Amino acid sequence: MTRKLILFLLPVNVLFDVLLIFFEEGGILPLLRAALMLTLLLWTIIKNERNTGYYGWLIAFAIYCIINVLLSTDINKSLNITLKVLIPMLSFIIGFNLINSIKKLIILNNSVIYIFVILVFNYIISQTLGIGKSVYTGGSDFLVGGMDDNWNVFTYSVLITPLILNFIRTNKTKRIWVLSLSLITAMLVFISLKRIAITGLIAGNFIRFSLAPKVLIAFRVILGSALVLMITLPLYENLIKVRLDARSSRFELGSIERESRYLETFYVWEEVFSFDNPAKSIFGLQGFNSVGNYASGRFGKRNLHMDYNLIINTIGIVGFFLYFMVFFEIFINFKRIYQQSRLSQETKKQLKATFYMLLITPFVTSIAGQMYHISYRLIVFVYLGSIIGILYHTSHAGTHSLQREHWKY
Repeated sequence: MTRKLILFLLPVNVLFDVLLIFFEEGGILPLLRAALMLTLLLWTIIKNERNTGYYGWLIAFAIYCIINVLLSTDINKSLNITLKVLIPMLSFIIGFNLINSIKKLIILNNSVIYIFVILVFNYIISQTLGIGKSVYTGGSDFLVGGMDDNWNVFTYSVLITPLILNFIRTNKTKRIWVLSLSLITAMLVFISLKRIAITGLIAGNFIRFSLAPKVLIAFRVILGSALVLMITLPLYENLIKVRLDARSSRFELGSIERESRYLETFYVWEEVFSFDNPAKSIFGLQGFNSVGNYASGRFGKRNLHMDYNLIINTIGIVGFFLYFMVFFEIFINFKRIYQQSRLSQETKKQLKATFYMLLITPFVTSIAGQMYHISYRLIVFVYLGSIIGILYHTSHAGTHSLQREHWKY
C-alpha cells in the first residue's frame, strides 16, 4: 500500500493538472483532488503525531491561514487558494513520515520518471489533437494542453534527474531512458520561453553542482545535451523564432519595469508599511484572496502575481513571518540531523545537494508567483520532507525512536 502511494502520489497530481483543461473551473476534479490529499494529510498527521515537533511551524502556519480564511471578505475564493498553498506545503509531513528510507526514496524517484512520461505524452497528444492554445502566439504552434501555466512542473522534474541517476548507476538502459526523457522535458522548457521556468532550471542546477561537483559527469551531460540540441535544432528552429518574435517586447531593456508584477510591488509594500489599516498590515485578513484588495483596485480583477506580494498583502506581516519560519525550521532540522546520519558520505552529499537546491530555488521561482500551483510544490516539499526523514531515521535519534516504536507495538 505504502509503495503504491509513494509511486503514484506525484504523477497522479500532475495527471490532475493535465486533465483540468477538460473540466470547468470549480468542477468535480479539483474537489476530488483536494479531498484525497486532505484525507492523506490528516491520516499521516494523526498517525505520526509524535513527530509534530519536526514541523511545528508548518502546522502553526496552516492554522493561521485557515483562521485568515474565516476572516476573509470572500471565504470561498480564499479557501480555494489557501488549500492550493497549504496542501503542497503540508505534504512535507508525508515525505518525512512515509518516505523516510533510501528504498522508499528510490520509489519516489521512479515516480518522477512517470511524470516525464505524462509531460511528454501530454505535449505530443496536445500538439496532435490541437488541445489548448499557444500562450504567446495565440495559434497552434506550441501546445501543451492545460499545462501552459504549469511550467515549473517541467522544471522541478528535470532538477530531480541527477538524484534519480545517482541510484541507477548500474542500469544503463534505465539511465538512457531517464536522461532522454529529462532532456526532452528540458527542451520543452526552453522552447516555452517562460523566463522564470528557465531561470529556475539554471539556478537549480547551479546550486546542485556547486554542492555536489561532478566535473566529468557534468561535462559529459552538457556536451551530450549540446550535441542533441544541435542535431535536433532544425526540428524546432522556426518554432523558436516565431515565439521569440512574439515575446520580443519582454526581452527589451526596461521591459520588467513596465510589467504589472513589478508595478504591483510598490503599491503592496507601501500599503502594508504605511499602517493606515493596522489590522490589515499585521494580519492581512484576506487569506490569499488578493483581487481588489491592493492598490485601491487599480489592477481590477487581477491576482497579485509575485508570491511575496501575495503573502504580505493577504495574510499580513505575521503570515509573512510564519511562512519564512517554515523554511527556516526545515533548514535548521536538516543542519541538526545531517551530521548525525550514518549514511555514506557520497549518499549524504547527494541528498544535501538536492535539499539545498529544492530549498533555495523556490525563492527564485516565487518571483513569478507560482505558490498556488500544486504539483510542482508537491515535488519540492515531498522531497524536502523525505530527505530530512531519511537523515533522521539513519541517525542515532531516529534509531532510538524506531526501537521505542518496536517495543510499543
